[in-house]
Amino acid sequence: MTKKGVILSIVMAVALLAVVISSTFWLLKQSVPGAEELERDPLWEEDKTNTPAATQSPSSQAERRIKVTLYLLSNTGRTLATEEREIPFAESLQEQAKQVIQQLLDRGTSSPFPEGVSLRELFITPQGLAFVDLSQELITNHPGGSCAEELTIYGLANTLITNFPAVKRVRILVEGREIQSLAGHLDLSKSFGRGPEWLEQESGP
Repeated sequence: MTKKGVILSIVMAVALLAVVISSTFWLLKQSVPGAEELERDPLWEEDKTNTPAATQSPSSQAERRIKVTLYLLSNTGRTLATEEREIPFAESLQEQAKQVIQQLLDRGTSSPFPEGVSLRELFITPQGLAFVDLSQELITNHPGGSCAEELTIYGLANTLITNFPAVKRVRILVEGREIQSLAGHLDLSKSFGRGPEWLEQESGP
């Protein structure tokens, strides 16, 4: 074969390959008829957006709440009175108990805690002992006296034990440490259960 014939054969082979490739792409495009129309179909667009994520959002659902009982100071300031409140539902026992304690701390003059006390941490053991770690203001701002100490301790203990059956007793810590007492009366090196009945009145602070 002459040089001219070789070149002609190569040109024809390249042209044939181009035709084959073009035909293949054309067939693939025709294998799904109406694909472009389907993508533009309003019913298809609506179906893609009609999902749970699109139709339901957390903000549109009502926030779940639970009712709790707080033990606060009565009008006389010498006994505890109960008050019911609704608070947001929490996923864990520990987080729910923290919310309840915060309700006690935020009740102003009816709170059994002195002003300025904050909750540092809370831990509940599998045996039902709740360790409540409070700030230094529990000691520095406490008015003192055996009755005031009892109201603080049992206001906390009664509130936790009443609202959470898993809690059996309560132990108070200050700044992460054990303390002997608030103002020299009750022994805080031990845990506490429910307070004596004489500390309680029926309802309403």
